[in-house]
Amino acid sequence: MKKLAYSLVCALILVSMSRSDVFAQEIQKGNFILSPGIGFGYHFWGGVTIGINGEYAFSDEISGGGYFAYSHLSDNFYGYSSDIAYNFVDFGVRASYHFAKLLRVPNKKFDPYAGAQVGGAVGSNNYHDVNGYRYNAYDGGVRGGLYAGARWYFNDRVGVYGEVGFALCPVMVGATFKF
Repeated sequence: MKKLAYSLVCALILVSMSRSDVFAQEIQKGNFILSPGIGFGYHFWGGVTIGINGEYAFSDEISGGGYFAYSHLSDNFYGYSSDIAYNFVDFGVRASYHFAKLLRVPNKKFDPYAGAQVGGAVGSNNYHDVNGYRYNAYDGGVRGGLYAGARWYFNDRVGVYGEVGFALCPVMVGATFKF
């Protein structure tokens, strides 16, 4: 996990240095934004999430698209010598409103936004109890949430983002690429 985060940061620095003379514009109609990231606290349960979302700008302020994520969390079950591990795959759609024009943000590198998402999740858990018995169960269902975030672009195509909210994770951070 640490190697993945380190690799993303290194790639981001290299790409941003290669085109540092060009500055980003706020989101514009026709842009496609791809944002891989890492989240912490899957639905406030804990664990780590690796995900990616892609959004198309339908206008200069509204974008929409989809997301896909994998989450893993494990814990010692109530402090006993048994353990439980959860794995979830989440997928769905999301839509965002970008506030830069509305708030008259003077810095074109900064893109504040908020939005909502809805989708599904498929999951499994493995439980080992104190007697050595192993149980497998499957879980899933409809997931939804609200988020607020911001992107900071290093150049016209590459930046970083952060989101907080009641969506996949209370905190998501990562890279962002605009096409």
